[in-house]
Amino acid sequence: MADALLDPASGGTTRDAVVLIEDGRVTKAGKRDGTNVPRDAETIDATGLTILPGLIDCHVHLTSLGEGLDLARELTTPPTFELMRAVRAARRTLDAGFTSVRDAAGSPAGIKMAIEQGYFSGPRMFVTVTGLSQTGGHTDAHFMCGADLDIPLPDRPYSVVDGVENMRLRVREVLRAGADWIKLCTSGGVLSPGDQPHHAALSLEEIKAAVEEARVQGRRVMAHAQANAGIKNALRGGVSTIEHAIWLDGDAIEMMLDGRNGLVPTLVAPHWVIRHAEAGKMPSYAIAKAKAVIDDHKASIKMAIESGVKVAFGTDTGVGPHGSNGEEFLLMHELGMEPLECIRAATNVAAETIGMQGVGSLDLGSWGDVIGVAGDPVANLELLSKPENIQLVIKGGDLVKSTLN
Repeated sequence: MADALLDPASGGTTRDAVVLIEDGRVTKAGKRDGTNVPRDAETIDATGLTILPGLIDCHVHLTSLGEGLDLARELTTPPTFELMRAVRAARRTLDAGFTSVRDAAGSPAGIKMAIEQGYFSGPRMFVTVTGLSQTGGHTDAHFMCGADLDIPLPDRPYSVVDGVENMRLRVREVLRAGADWIKLCTSGGVLSPGDQPHHAALSLEEIKAAVEEARVQGRRVMAHAQANAGIKNALRGGVSTIEHAIWLDGDAIEMMLDGRNGLVPTLVAPHWVIRHAEAGKMPSYAIAKAKAVIDDHKASIKMAIESGVKVAFGTDTGVGPHGSNGEEFLLMHELGMEPLECIRAATNVAAETIGMQGVGSLDLGSWGDVIGVAGDPVANLELLSKPENIQLVIKGGDLVKSTLN
């Protein structure tokens, strides 16, 4: 029971609201009339709060620390310990109000399964398991000295792939490992040592092969795509979501206006690279690239917003600290998205974009994922920007966070 219930899809607010959850699913969400709450129901008094659906982040990396890139630390981190990072990251993500995420590489399916089976608290997950790139591409962690930080695990296949037939095999391996989405890197990136963000990567034929193999198994493909040519190749190849999109142009935007593709901006990520650099926690090659892209990134996403491209919320958290996801709302708003549109991007639009069922709304039958803030987030988007502002988190009807007296 709460002061108000915000429905992001309609933009409507219901006063004196109640949400009823049974067996993890919503059975009612609307105005409280004194007769629609069963006497034996366990109640949570959220007086003073506006409640809304749990938030969705379409691009996170739960096994990444989010504390900068320390190569010596990574070289001395056992793969098993790397996986355990996800336990803390998952909890911090929940506490920030994000009850669902798509992990964009690093987390094997076992992390998703552990959360589902209650081994530790965390958001609902889609996993990509492994991000695929060409030799020397964004996920090739082979350094000039010969060291390779990408250690394949039995349930996390190797990330480097070259050629159409090798791509078919690797996608099949990633699907066998339990991936909900396939991730390709169709351009270079900021944190990778051997490429540049403005250079395209993977051939169109390789991209099409990956999309075809994924489609056969009922999966879709997301693309780390920063370079203009890499974005267009991904779209021509049938990729469903474009991540980062630092160098869009009018032609690329035109290709996305039919609504079949989603754009996941991750605006906050280069800011965190620069912040880590200022704290001495980032290699020099990444610092230079982050500073070179940040203004172009803003201009590109602003143009996409103004053109009406479908934008879904995503942060690349794992570059920045887990739990800081909400800062992305403020950056989206700065570039022209209205507060309600920002909230939709992290609820119903995000759910539609990544195909996660039963999240992003409080419609009848949806998962009982609810968050609460003290005030109106449409009037004050800051309420969603910091974990400490999220006073209530319920996932599937289970109370996982409350700062209420």
